[in-house]
Amino acid sequence: MLVLSRKIGEVITVGNSVQITVLSYDRGIVRLGIKAPKSISVHRKEIYDKIIEINRQAAQTELTALQQAIANSRLSFDSLSNEDSVAAINEIKKTN
Repeated sequence: MLVLSRKIGEVITVGNSVQITVLSYDRGIVRLGIKAPKSISVHRKEIYDKIIEINRQAAQTELTALQQAIANSRLSFDSLSNEDSVAAINEIKKTN
């Protein structure tokens, strides 16, 4: 592990396209600014771990269960009018 000391305002570069800037330090908390291309995901460790776990669970889902869930969602949307479909989609967006 590379260990660096930086002062507020100083920058660390990772590769050619990622810059990490020390923004502030207060009562043991360091604030960092990270500039990276949109093609590079930047997450806190606990969020990254959650994403990995969700992907692992999704990979273990049986294909037939997934196909059945997709079929059920199609049936319920196909039976709705256009206005009802839009309303249902908006409700789903609100809960997510």
